[in-house]
Formats: sequence, structure tokens, C-alpha cells
Amino acid sequence: MIDYDEHIDDEMKVMNEGGSSTKKGPKQIIRLNDPVSSLELRKSICISGDTSIAACLQLMKDERIGCLLITEDKKLSGIFTERDIIRRIVGKNLSHEDIDVENYMTSDPDTLMADAPLAFALNYMVVGGYRHVPIVDEDNKPQACLSIKDVVKHIGDHYFSEIANLPPTPKNPGWATVDGG
Repeated sequence: MIDYDEHIDDEMKVMNEGGSSTKKGPKQIIRLNDPVSSLELRKSICISGDTSIAACLQLMKDERIGCLLITEDKKLSGIFTERDIIRRIVGKNLSHEDIDVENYMTSDPDTLMADAPLAFALNYMVVGGYRHVPIVDEDNKPQACLSIKDVVKHIGDHYFSEIANLPPTPKNPGWATVDGG
């Protein structure tokens, strides 16, 4: 029986032998109970449901984003992501100028509020299979959109030196399998 706790402790010891290259105070450390609002989230880009698919694609390209939030009376009514493009539009020989996003968006998407703990948000995204989750206020008005890229960037920014200086292989070669898992 493998004692994973012991192996993890060994890995942490090896990683920390040289000491941390960045000094983190108590407020800089990432905690799983930190709210989603502690991440640097981009303001969401909201559009109306009658926006053409062509305009949506151009906006997503120009802004370098993976989703748009669709609003009606300033309240969230849907989300349009690159996944919607692949699943619902590509290969159907549609005129992107003549079709509206409301016909191809995901209606009434699951949302979170800004005070949701980061651990809850991550679990929510994994269980739901979401790469983007709209952050809304009490009135269902979009505030931002949490992307898995935001989480990875946040962790990477705080732990860059530690991540960049990881050894190429774990200390215990028994962890790796022939299949690479």
C-alpha cells in the first residue's frame, strides 16, 4: 500500500529545499475559501440576443475572449461560448450575418455570485464541465465571467517561481506510469 501523504511530503520537501524564491505575506497566499472576487476578472462583455453570429465572432476575436454574455433588460439571459460555435454552428453552412446569437446561445446558464469561495467555483466548473461561469449580482445582472484561464493565471502569478523551477520528473519515479498518468 502506497502512503501518498508521505510521498507528497517528500515532494514538498524537495521543492522547498532551496527555499521559496518569492516572499508571500499572509494576504498574498491563495486560500481555497477566498471569494471569486479576489481574482482579477475581466469585465464581462454583454450583448443583446439579436446580435448576429458574425458580429459575435468578430467581437470574440477582437477582445481575445472565449465567451459573451447575452442580456435582456440588463439581466443575464444566456452565454455564447466557443463551445457553442463548435457544437451548434460549424459545419452547418449558415450565413453568420443572417442569424442571431439568441438561437445558438446557452439559455439560462448556471451562475455564481462574487462572494462564492474559490474552491466552490472550481468544483462547480469541474462537475458542470464549464470553462466559463457568469458572475452575477443579486438581481442577475452580469458583473464578470469566471474562466478557468483566470484561475490558472491567478495561481501562476502567485507561484510562478515555484512552478517554473519544478523538477522535470517527480522524486518518486513509481508515481509515473508507462501511460504517462
